[in-house]
Amino acid sequence: MRYLYRSRSGQGGGALLLSSALVFVILILLLAIAPHLTSMQGWVLLFLLLSLAIFVGYSKMTEPYYAVELNEQGVCYHHRRGSWMLPWQAFSFASVPQLNQVGELSFVSFKVTHYPAFLANLPLRLAVKLLIEQRSLLIAALRQNCPTGTCPSEMILESGDFYVGAVRYHGVLAMFAHRMRHLSVLLGAELFIPAECLPLAPADFCRVVNRSRLIYMNNTEQLFTGQLLQ
Repeated sequence: MRYLYRSRSGQGGGALLLSSALVFVILILLLAIAPHLTSMQGWVLLFLLLSLAIFVGYSKMTEPYYAVELNEQGVCYHHRRGSWMLPWQAFSFASVPQLNQVGELSFVSFKVTHYPAFLANLPLRLAVKLLIEQRSLLIAALRQNCPTGTCPSEMILESGDFYVGAVRYHGVLAMFAHRMRHLSVLLGAELFIPAECLPLAPADFCRVVNRSRLIYMNNTEQLFTGQLLQ
């Protein structure tokens, strides 16, 4: 069993980069041949806009070709800064998070039940990037749950060591574990994937994940029972 979902956010990057670069060259020629076509400020603005388009195209091209992979081990999320793996046994379900005043959010969330199984294979570089990218998600949840602004400051600072039984996490992993716990309190789940990178609706993707998890867990239990009976 293996499902690969191509990243939607990376599509069109090559075409945007090539077309922007071509227009950039044409503008350079026009500037050399007929600089009077527009003012100097106009030329500067055009070159800035094209430079931005080239940067966006390049950024799209550097996105992973596949955003999410479902395999025998679990759910794997691919990011330009690395990949995380969430084993099937380490979460209970996937769902679309909601806020009462906003409705469904543009994310797919996972209810993690075993932090160490996930944190053991989380790259530090990716953890730092996700902490930055998902800060707006935390703030949006805080605004709904703490409209008076009286929420504990540790939900923003996410400092200090994090303990799971006798296991102690510090540094970036501790910060990420704190973030997972805060999001669980506020949104009911610990891990989030942006819906924009998926080629199908978040609700449909959640159904695929939950069905795949049940199939894999049932197969594992049957295999284990068969080994006991031998």
